[in-house]
Amino acid sequence: MITKCSKLFFTKFVLASPLLCIFFTESVASSVTNQDIQTFTEKILNEDNSGLSDLVRYNRQGKAQSTRDSASQPLLNVDGRALENPTVKALMALFDNYDPDVTHPEVVTHIEKLEESAFINAVMKTKVMQSTYEFLTEKGLFRGDQESFKHWLAQIWFSLYSRGFRERGSSAFEHVFLGEIKNHQVSGLHNWIYFNNQEKSGTLNYMGWKHYLDFGKGSLVKVHFTWNDVDKPVSSLFVGTSPELELALYSVCYLARPGNACQISLNRKPLVIISHTFQGPNSQKLIGSIYPEVLRRNSY
Repeated sequence: MITKCSKLFFTKFVLASPLLCIFFTESVASSVTNQDIQTFTEKILNEDNSGLSDLVRYNRQGKAQSTRDSASQPLLNVDGRALENPTVKALMALFDNYDPDVTHPEVVTHIEKLEESAFINAVMKTKVMQSTYEFLTEKGLFRGDQESFKHWLAQIWFSLYSRGFRERGSSAFEHVFLGEIKNHQVSGLHNWIYFNNQEKSGTLNYMGWKHYLDFGKGSLVKVHFTWNDVDKPVSSLFVGTSPELELALYSVCYLARPGNACQISLNRKPLVIISHTFQGPNSQKLIGSIYPEVLRRNSY
């Protein structure tokens, strides 16, 4: 565990806590090649034995139009066995912890903090996240033991911040794995498990698809939908992937390519992870948004 920040490291930014001090440098991130990242992402896809993609059926229906609803039925039909997966259950336990309106301050209770810890502990038990920790430490992108790594994951994903309304009403996790409403627009909502949950509850209306790419153990889709009666013309999300795989891809790309396109490979299909970061309190570089993007030439 690292407990002291040395000025010998010329840091781009620092995330510090009583438990850890982690350095992210331009030179370390740039030394990680695209091939390193692509080899790693192929490795963790191969290690993801959740079987979730076999339990999801699509009903894509019509191609998305600018305003017309091209789909009279939901996009996803998810077998109930998928929702019994340990990391999926831990993820879903967090769904009722948030207010989507970013102008409303989030209040995190003791029970909710325990649910956050349970989710981190559940994903860290998987081979995917063990390999992620090993990759980040091997490449010098993370320095610390596994307990420090858990704390860091909780810090970057669950720390609350403001999106310009002076209220701590947002977090990277809420934005990416759930969704938010800002200025009467939907932002985020890049997770298929939450997408399915909201379709089932009747608060999300799928209106058609724009692009689709299958990579064997999941797929990437770009879709049009309304959520809470607010339109989102396009959103990209993985479907059939495990929470640990998505968390691994996003966390690695956040460190290796912060604020830039991160080139990954899944079953030899080239994709990119797009991240948007911003400077938070104490010069922390925070995740504003991060999501997968399909390459048009590889989709239909």
